Amino acid sequence: MIRETYKGCKIRATTGREYYSTRIVLNGVAQGDHVGDPEKVVAYIKATIDYAEQTGPAQARFGPEWYTPGTYELCPEGHVMPIGGECGHHWCAAQRTSPAVTP
Repeated sequence: MIRETYKGCKIRATTGREYYSTRIVLNGVAQGDHVGDPEKVVAYIKATIDYAEQTGPAQARFGPEWYTPGTYELCPEGHVMPIGGECGHHWCAAQRTSPAVTP
């Protein structure tokens, strides 16, 4: 088992049930089984955390477990957004730009 904290995200890697698989839990959210040994899978998860940080929460491409706690807010629909910003999730963006329906 590997337990690490990387950029504020808690990573736990354990051997999966299938041969040569690793089960990942990131900030308490199960990420499923990944093929590979735990060290390589943890390196992949760290690279994904770096990519999520690089793209930022404005695009809402990743769930909240992929960001450092305290660097984002959740919109009313539960999507990640920058603190004080607007939600970039496609559904929320469509709701903001759709014309108002008048009965």
